[in-house]
Amino acid sequence: MSMHDVARAAGVSQRTVSNVVNDYAYVRPETRQRVLDAMAELGYVPNAAARSLRAGRTGLIALVVPDFRARIFADLAGPVVREAEALGYTVLIELTESERERELKVLTGSRNQLTDGAIMMALALRPEDGRRRRPGYPVVLVGDEALEGDVQHVAIPNREASKAVVRHLAARGRRRLMLLGYNPAEHQTGRMRWRGFLEGLAEAGLAAHEELLVEAGWTRAEGQQAIEEHLDAGRAMPDAIFAMNDSLALGALRALQERGVRVPEEVALVGFDDVEEARYSTPSLTSVSPDVEALARNAVAMLHEQISGRSGGREPRIVVDFRLEVRESSR
Repeated sequence: MSMHDVARAAGVSQRTVSNVVNDYAYVRPETRQRVLDAMAELGYVPNAAARSLRAGRTGLIALVVPDFRARIFADLAGPVVREAEALGYTVLIELTESERERELKVLTGSRNQLTDGAIMMALALRPEDGRRRRPGYPVVLVGDEALEGDVQHVAIPNREASKAVVRHLAARGRRRLMLLGYNPAEHQTGRMRWRGFLEGLAEAGLAAHEELLVEAGWTRAEGQQAIEEHLDAGRAMPDAIFAMNDSLALGALRALQERGVRVPEEVALVGFDDVEEARYSTPSLTSVSPDVEALARNAVAMLHEQISGRSGGREPRIVVDFRLEVRESSR
């Protein structure tokens, strides 16, 4: 079955059928419907490979994440795939292990030349790396890493969310707050959450205790180890812990429970990302819940606009909303 057969059945030119297949805007609705009806009746399916060759596109986009150990990366994948499929794209998942060279290869378009563009959650890029983006290769950055140059960006409000956590804990009478997470000198995400935490302390009139600013990785095991080492060293205990992600918080919760520290009676605990496990831990975990659906929707739409050359009138940088899901660990 060919495009010529569809044109004859619909009573239109072959060019009109081509315009409908390629979703051109300037086709009258009644004509478009007649062509679609003819395609359905004849069982005509457009040749995707031929269309890709003509358009210079593959229909593939990359979702690039550091890894799947932090659940937020996996939670983002589902909405991205759904939004992309609605626009006719297939999503390839790529892991960078937070290695700067691998993230740079994505930014320059040399990592995967089969894709039409990439949505990337980067942890190791530097602001000046934005100038190295290959012209003509669409990229949308997700997270805190604002890059120089023409790189579109969808951000999580880490700084404001961290301040909201401190306000929540201070309102419940907590006075010695621990921050558990990434070294701010190494990661922009850690830097923004660190800064928001300190600003929140200042606004609440609380002191920042150096021994309660605890560096750790990004996993449950590292959260558990950091709390165990703090307790083993005989350092003063906080009455609240803000972990920079839920994995760290769940690891910290395990360490506290094993050492007989009651949560939240003795130590309140708050995480970040609101992963599914947060609802089912004992006690259930209070967590910052970024709007992941809006994150995916905006990132895919921005990438599609770059690929198709159609402007949707969006700002080059969008910050999604968040809410603080208060559960048993801090009530």
